[in-house]
Amino acid sequence: MPEHRLTCTAEAALEVENRMLLEQNAALRRTLHEVQNELRTLRAHELGARLRDGLNARSLRDTEMEELREQRDAALAASHQAETAMQALRNVNQRLMIENSRLIAADAPQASDEVPFSRQCDEMGPF
Repeated sequence: MPEHRLTCTAEAALEVENRMLLEQNAALRRTLHEVQNELRTLRAHELGARLRDGLNARSLRDTEMEELREQRDAALAASHQAETAMQALRNVNQRLMIENSRLIAADAPQASDEVPFSRQCDEMGPF
């Protein structure tokens, strides 16, 4: 019978130890679930932050690209205006050259009015 008592005592001790281990296991599972939930929450926040940063970065790039396009368009418009002004100046220059040529031609003696230099010398006589 002493063996039976020892066996019963050992069984009772094993049952107590088993209950303690089950309670520890349950507590560890709760802790594990809490940690997993916290980790999921942290990951979700991190992914959300990355997404926001990515969208902000894209939106900054889009804003920068739009500003660069506006600058390009303004430069092209200024270039077209300068080209138009240059063409207008070329046209004025051409008209002035034509008018100057007419004025120079009008001031020059006509071929019939001109007295050749040799004839002028003849009329002056010998020195």
